[in-house]
Amino acid sequence: MLDVLAADSDQGRVYRALTARGRLPRDLLVRDTGLSAEAVDGVLAELSEVDLVAEVGADLWEAAPPERAVAAALRAEEDRRRELWRAGEELDRLYHQAQRGAGFSRHVEPVEHPARLIMLTARLQERAAEQVRWLDRPPYSSTPRHFQAQEEIQARRMAEGVRYRTVYSQNVYDDPGLFAAMTRMAELGEHVRLLSELPVKLTIGDDEIALLVPEPDRTGLEGALVVHSSGLLNALCGLFETLWTLALPVSVKREQDQLSDRDRSIITLMAAGATDEAIARRLNLSRRTVVRRIAALLDQLGATTRFQAGVQAAKRGLL
Repeated sequence: MLDVLAADSDQGRVYRALTARGRLPRDLLVRDTGLSAEAVDGVLAELSEVDLVAEVGADLWEAAPPERAVAAALRAEEDRRRELWRAGEELDRLYHQAQRGAGFSRHVEPVEHPARLIMLTARLQERAAEQVRWLDRPPYSSTPRHFQAQEEIQARRMAEGVRYRTVYSQNVYDDPGLFAAMTRMAELGEHVRLLSELPVKLTIGDDEIALLVPEPDRTGLEGALVVHSSGLLNALCGLFETLWTLALPVSVKREQDQLSDRDRSIITLMAAGATDEAIARRLNLSRRTVVRRIAALLDQLGATTRFQAGVQAAKRGLL
């Protein structure tokens, strides 16, 4: 997947270094990006294949114009959406197959109570050796004490080197406390992205175990499942990665031309698919104000569509 516009990706680091500094040799790319020489070589090879960088001299590299990267991202968007639907269909098939006990009974077990789901979520994080992946959306049943305990676990595990990647639904803007917690964790190193809607609640520890709430809108946290290594777990990992590529990167880094907090919220929500009316409700603004600010933001970012505005803002590190 093309990830060159994401500032926290290896592709994004290399591409940004080249666009910011012009032509650079490999050793300076290693220095500027903080990546290993092997990682830089791999990224250069990947970006060369899609004509986003070119070797213009002996070990001297140059980036293609950013407009080409944006165009490539836009062309890839429809392909990614089709892949999302395919992943969802496969997930649905495997889920119902598991429910019928057709070969998955030893890999899937029900969670009897929301309190046990909270306990299992903590255990999954404690046992993760490399990464925790999360699709975070309502409904929530945790108490303030549980939320505080979750923050403490996550902060400690990230400090110990476990990578957290979370895709939040745009409902995160409805809850000031949850939004503040997301910001705190992002400042500590969580990789955060936003999508207008998420189909399930999901937490994955490494590639070993997952906690799935398959129908949160209909049943709340009832019907949650523990999924061990199996075809279903592989499908869940694939579903997460598809949604991750579709989601909009969100950064808490401050830059000189940083958007205001209100404009950051507006552009993040609109790029994630929210309507003008939905943005107005979530941010307690009038629809007229939202329409006026969106027009100004599109002009400021040189974009003609909401998705393009989101890509441009993310590329500049404004979100």
